[in-house]
Formats: sequence, C-alpha cells, structure tokens
Amino acid sequence: MKRDSLTFARGAIAIAAVVLAVIVVSTVIDLSAAGYASGRLNVFDYNSAHVLVDLTNRGLNQALATAFTVVAIAVPLTANLYSLKFIEFFVKDRINAAVLSLVVCSDLVSFWAVYTLKADYIPYFQITLDFALLLICLCVLFPYLLYVFRFLHPDTLLLRLENEICGAIDAVGRPGAGLRLDRMADQRRLVAEGIENIANIAVRSIERTDRATAISSVVTLERVALAYWVVKGTLPTSWFQTDASLFQGFASETVAELTANHTWVEMIVFWQLRGIMSAAVPRTHDVADTTARALQHLGMSEPARADAAAREMVIDYFNTFIRLAIVRRDSHSAFGLFDHYRQYAEALNAGHPALVLQIAYYFEYYGQVARDAGLTFLVKAGAHDLGTLVQYAWQTQAPNRQKLLERFMHYDADDAQPDPGVKKAQAILASYFLRAGLAEPAELIRRSLAALNPLLLAQMEDDLLHIRREAYWEITERRAHIDYVPDAQREKLREFFDSLA
Repeated sequence: MKRDSLTFARGAIAIAAVVLAVIVVSTVIDLSAAGYASGRLNVFDYNSAHVLVDLTNRGLNQALATAFTVVAIAVPLTANLYSLKFIEFFVKDRINAAVLSLVVCSDLVSFWAVYTLKADYIPYFQITLDFALLLICLCVLFPYLLYVFRFLHPDTLLLRLENEICGAIDAVGRPGAGLRLDRMADQRRLVAEGIENIANIAVRSIERTDRATAISSVVTLERVALAYWVVKGTLPTSWFQTDASLFQGFASETVAELTANHTWVEMIVFWQLRGIMSAAVPRTHDVADTTARALQHLGMSEPARADAAAREMVIDYFNTFIRLAIVRRDSHSAFGLFDHYRQYAEALNAGHPALVLQIAYYFEYYGQVARDAGLTFLVKAGAHDLGTLVQYAWQTQAPNRQKLLERFMHYDADDAQPDPGVKKAQAILASYFLRAGLAEPAELIRRSLAALNPLLLAQMEDDLLHIRREAYWEITERRAHIDYVPDAQREKLREFFDSLA
C-alpha cells in the first residue's frame, strides 16, 4: 500500500514537472520571439476571459466524469467479484478521498468563475486559480487511474485485510490498552470477519477458476495465523472469551471448549480453510494442495506443536479434509493430503509419539473408507505413506516404532482379499529392514506375506524391480513413484522375495 501511494505521488510529480517545464520553455520562446511582455499574459478582455473560463470548466467536467465513471464501474464490479469489503477500503483510503475531493472542489470553483464573470467584471485571480486547478487535476488524473487499478487488484484487498486483522490484534495486546468489554467484542468480530472475507475471496476465485488469487488467499490465512501466534501470549484473558455469534451452527459445548482452550481464532482459521478445501475439491487440485500444505505448515509451527488443543485441531482437520476428498472421489487431492499428513506426523513424532500412533490408526481407518468407496489407489497410497512413516520411526529410533509397525501390518489384516498395493508397501519396508540389519521386524513382515499366492508374490516382485525411475512417469504434485525402491535396497528386496518362495 505504501508502495502504491509512493508510485502515485511520484507519477503526479513527474507529470507536473514535465508539463511545467514544457509550459515555461514554450512560453519563454514565444514571448522572446514576439517581444511580448509576460505581465500582459494575465490581462483579459471579456471575450478571451469567457472562452478561457468555458474551456476550463469543460475540462474539469470531463476530468470529474472520467474519475467518477472509472470509480463507479470498476469498484462495484470488483467488489461483486471478490468481496464487498473492497468498497469499505476504497471509501476509507486517503488518496481516493483526496483526489476525488480535489476534482469535485475544482469543478465547483470553475462553476463559480463562470457565475462571477461579467461584461464589466473580470475575476482575474479566480480565472488563474481555476486554470491552475485544471492543470493539477489533469496531472494527477493518469497516476490516480493507475493507483485505482492497482488498488482493485485482489492482492491489495488481501494485504489490507491482513493488516486490518493484525492491527486489531495488536491493539488488543498493546500494553495498557485496557479495552472495554464491548470494544473487545468489536475487535474479535473484526478479526473473525476479516478471516472470513479472506476465505470468501478464495472461494469466489475458485468459482471463476482464478487459481492464483485463491492460492494467495490461502497463503494470507497462513500468515495471519502465524502472526497471531507470535502475540497470542500477550493478549488479555478477556480476548479468549468466545462469542457464540461467531460460531453459528456450533454446539454450545464446542464454543465453551474453545473459550477454555483459548483456540477460537485457530478454529475460525481452520474452519475457513475447510471451506476453501470444500470449494477446491475436486475442481482445482493446486488450491487443494496449497490448503493442505498450509494446514501442515501451521501444524508444524512451534506454537501449534506446543499446544495440545491446537495439535488435536490440526489432526481433526486433516481427517476432515481426507474424508471430504474420499466422499467426492477425488483421489488426486487425497493422494496429496496423505503426503502432507505423513510429513506432519513425522515432525510430531519426536515429541508426541502417542499422538502419532493415533494418526497411524487414522491412516488405516481412511484406507478402509477408501476401500469401501472403491478407490483402490488411495488404499495403496495410504499404505505407502504409512510405511514411510514407520521407516522414519525406525530410522530415528522412536519409542513408538514397534507399535507403528504393528499398526502397519494390521492395515489390511481384516480383508478377505489382500491388496497387492498394500503388500508391495510392506515388502519395500522389509527390504529397508534387511538393509539396515534389522532382522526381527523384517521377519514379522515375512511371516505376514508368506501365506500369499506364489503367483501374486512373483508379480509383486516383478512390478517392484521393474520400476527403475524414482520420478513418476506423469506429472504430479508429489512427483515420486510410490513403488520405487532405491538401488541400495533392490538386492535386499530380491532376497526378501526369495525367502518367500
């Protein structure tokens, strides 16, 4: 915003300087050539004054019409496309108010000059002032139109919403603020409505397939949450008193819980991310992936990892997102969600191993949901991500590594028909164990796979060893081929299948 204001000021000054230089140089040349006294330039008879006043008045009328036509068309149109908040910001903007006031006042001064001009009375000063105002308005007009067009860019609205939200939070946390309860409620509502407006911009952008603006909106929500966590510890207790009116449709017990846990802002942010995910699935996969990544980044931040209520909320929303993708049969988005969920679990495992065991159960649970929905690819994808999580736990010597392995082996234990994709993921993990010299967990997997049909085992071995390229042969967000086995493990994979023969 400051950059746009400076650009406007520099543009207006530059145009004014060029116009002034041209006027001065050309006038000096003409006066010198004609031998005309410069003082006589400000002397008019009635006819010349009438012509000048009339031309000036028409010029200001046209400047006024141009400025207000652009504003009257562009501002409501942009507000209708993105958010009515545009109009509020436009009205409050000082440059908009200053330029439009300048044009209106100049036009009124011009009308007064027309009114006071008489055959026996020529208002020299008013005519000169009127003409000077016309020059100023014309010098300002083009930079102002550029300023308006920049102002109407959705990124400008997102930035202003972000600043408004952060400003409201800073006002609450400022030492000695001592806001009254009604004023505190106003600030809470301002923050909540600002977050909702950001999400609305994303949803409307998705409806028009404006992916860039939708992604910018998600990133803005992420920045707002991170900025809030920086100052959350300095906010007074009254700030965390949740307004039930901000959570229409939520049970009163849930609202009370948000007050007790001091997490009503987090709930609003995550709830709006859910709305964006709902609009994006299955229409715009890049927006859905950005939303999942934002949830992952927020969950992995230190304030969220240190807050038990925030940790549970992140996990609940990951589960909600995956359920949404499965219900809408969007394997593409769910595939990315499993990846982000696994990365979040890896970051959480060192400090909260019991919670990661719950996440492993959710992987198994949603794998079963995907199987019931006939989305076999997601069954396989969930198994591979869970297997990667188990491998990470063993690599880091996590205390929950054995329990995670048991959960992984139970992934499809209740199915009458074994899933080849799941068994491949288990075989890949076994090859890692053998290469790492971990015979006991490898033997656990071997016993599980020993009862499989030899033809199925042979086909699995052939498929896994056939994949020589780590990157998948089509362009995807994850890029990596989930069946790829590193060269260092390939020989151990052969040994594992030979032990099953």
